[in-house]
Amino acid sequence: MAASLLLYYHEFGDAAAGLVGPNFKIPPQNQRAITTLKDMAKEINKVGSMEELVIFLHGAPGALILDDENDDVRTYDLNEDAIKQAFASTKTQIKHIRFEGCSVGEDPKAMADFGRQFKAIDVSGFTWYHANANVVVNIPQGITADDFKKYLEKMGLARWLPPSAPSTAELASMARQQQVSKKLWLEWFQPFMEPTPPYADRDGALAAASHKQANFERLGSHDFKARGEAPKRTVSAKDAKKSEEPRPPFEYVTVNLSGKSG
Repeated sequence: MAASLLLYYHEFGDAAAGLVGPNFKIPPQNQRAITTLKDMAKEINKVGSMEELVIFLHGAPGALILDDENDDVRTYDLNEDAIKQAFASTKTQIKHIRFEGCSVGEDPKAMADFGRQFKAIDVSGFTWYHANANVVVNIPQGITADDFKKYLEKMGLARWLPPSAPSTAELASMARQQQVSKKLWLEWFQPFMEPTPPYADRDGALAAASHKQANFERLGSHDFKARGEAPKRTVSAKDAKKSEEPRPPFEYVTVNLSGKSG
C-alpha cells in the first residue's frame, strides 16, 4: 500500500512542493500535477491502494475545479455523473481523502459520495477559502530565536506560518555568521476571498513596511483564520448534508463513512 499521494492543479506546483506537501509530510516523489479530470483518474488508478490522498485544487462547496477537455475551466460536483463515470472502473482503495481546495467541506454529503468510490474510511475538507503566499524575510545576524519570533510577530507574519514552517530556533540558527534571506510560506483561510493577504494593507503592500493598517487589523479574526484555528467536526455519512448557511463557520469537516460521528 502506498503511504500517500498529493494531486495538485498544475499551476500550484510551488505551493504543493513548499506548503501542502510538507504540511502532510508527502515527499516530492509522491506529488503529481494534474490539469483535467482524466489526469486525476489516471494518477489515482496507477495506485492499487493508499493510506492517504490529498487533493490540492481550486474548489467549491462539495466540488472541485479542473480544466475540461477543451481547456475551459469546469466545476465538477463530487457526486455528479462525470465524476462517477471517471472512476467507474477504478480498483484503487484509499483510506483517507483530504481536500485542500476552497470550501469543499461545506458539503460533507458530496464528499461522502466521492469517498465511497474508493472504499474510503473518511473524507475531509475546510469550509472556508484557502489562500497562500510566500515572502522573503531577512534574518539578522546573531538574532536569538525569541527575538526572531517577536520580529515575525511585529511584521504580522507569525500567525500565518503553516505547521510545516521551520521553528524560529531553526531559522535564527541560519544567521549565526551573517544575515541571510529565507523564503517563508504563509497560509490563511477566509469566508470570502479578500483580494489582499491579512498581513498586507489595502494596496497589497506589507503593512509593516508601508506603516498602514493591515487587513487583519482592519477585519480581524472574523474574516481571517489560521489552519490551527479550525475546529474539527466529524459527521457520519448518513447524517451528512450540504451547509445552507450564507456564511459558514470555519471548520475542518470530516465525514466518516463508517457511520461514527463526533
